[in-house]
Amino acid sequence: MPSGFHLHCSLLAFIIYGLVFQVHELQSAPLNVTGPPGPITVAMGEDVVLPCRVSPEQSVQDIEVIWFREHFSPFVHRYKGGQDQYGEQMLQYQGRTELLKDSLTNGSMDLKIFHVQLSDRGNYTCFVHRDSDYDEAVVELKVTASGSAPLIALERYQDGGIRVACRSAGWYPQPQVLWQDPHGQHLPSLSESVTRDKSGLFAVESSIILTRGTNQKLSCSVRHALHSQEQGSAFYISDPFFQNAHPWMTALGVALVAVVALLVIAVYLFKIKGKHEKKIATQEAELRDCDAEIAWRRYAVPIEEVNVVLDPDTAHCDLVLSDDCKSVKREDTRQDIPDIPERFNPWRCVLGREGFTSGRCYWEVEAVDGGGWTVGVSREDVKRKGEIEFKPEEGIWAVGQWAGHFQALTSPNRTLLPEIQTPKRIRVSLDYEEGRVAFFSVDEEIPIFTFPLASFEGMRVHPWVWLGPGTWLKMWP
Repeated sequence: MPSGFHLHCSLLAFIIYGLVFQVHELQSAPLNVTGPPGPITVAMGEDVVLPCRVSPEQSVQDIEVIWFREHFSPFVHRYKGGQDQYGEQMLQYQGRTELLKDSLTNGSMDLKIFHVQLSDRGNYTCFVHRDSDYDEAVVELKVTASGSAPLIALERYQDGGIRVACRSAGWYPQPQVLWQDPHGQHLPSLSESVTRDKSGLFAVESSIILTRGTNQKLSCSVRHALHSQEQGSAFYISDPFFQNAHPWMTALGVALVAVVALLVIAVYLFKIKGKHEKKIATQEAELRDCDAEIAWRRYAVPIEEVNVVLDPDTAHCDLVLSDDCKSVKREDTRQDIPDIPERFNPWRCVLGREGFTSGRCYWEVEAVDGGGWTVGVSREDVKRKGEIEFKPEEGIWAVGQWAGHFQALTSPNRTLLPEIQTPKRIRVSLDYEEGRVAFFSVDEEIPIFTFPLASFEGMRVHPWVWLGPGTWLKMWP
């Protein structure tokens, strides 16, 4: 055959080999899922797109995408095998979500939510899975609502002037009310009140007193906390309206004299009564302190302090244990270790090597937060593979920093602990016979949370932790 034909065949074979090699490299490259650098903000009632991008670009048919809130199931939206899956979708999102498929081939897994509601605000996780590889990113959605134009109401004569109120409703988050004079200067309000309706929207009211010849022309504006949007109303009160304001000053003066007289009598009586009440209050405070100290010593200082050593055979392949197995850090760099049945996958969890079937003991965990963490105990038969729900019914009793909130992982809903400052060091207390799992802040020496009594059914119970991205945990002692 001609040499040109052979050259043509060789060039074609080289191109085909190059394409196959690139596809193989593309498929073997680890997934990297990223979200937007900051929160996504949308007005209530509008549509929103939550961005999520995977690199390198993947074949759509081989990828599973799950958008979820706190749990895998029920989910917000699921895409698998080239089709949307609605079998276990959350009720509030049914008929309101769409995965934007036009951009799938470009590596975008964007989720569109129609007619956004106030309850839609919060964190969403974009979980992307291909074969045995997976990654996830968190997207925060903030929802706003602009309320009605302010309603101006002349209420009554007060303090030689006229009390004027400004009211507006239907806002989220809580707005700011501003009074301004004709020169744009802000004026202090006399009183302010904020309420919320059943749907969670804010209503605000602010009052001010106008006097003759000064500040008779004013404006009231209600400003959105997240945007520059605002609603405003202006008004003017002429001098004749102030003619009836001053007689109220005399009446007010008489009333004040009567009030002062009553206060003098009341102060004398309360001095006598106050001596006895102060003594009683001191005694009650001492009793409360004793009760608190007894409770702390009873539950925070159990009988036995145990030495917890982490079990590397149960640690997810992204978790790196120290040489003494007393600390663990999430590196998100998969180690070349066998995926044995005891090892957690895909959740980044690890168990303590020794378990407990009796007794009363405690240990402490120090946390350096990166992307969240939870600590607690689990039964030995806890699920190691696939989707796991962190709750007592699944054999897990834990608290931690999760989705931006410090909370106890109770069921059916999580218990938020806003009054507790997220501790850096937590004491985990286990009373096996009584079935009690309790947590305490070592930083402040106060109880955090105690789960309802449980039955471990004779099953061995192990220390258990989960680590978010970049988190480091150390076991004490």
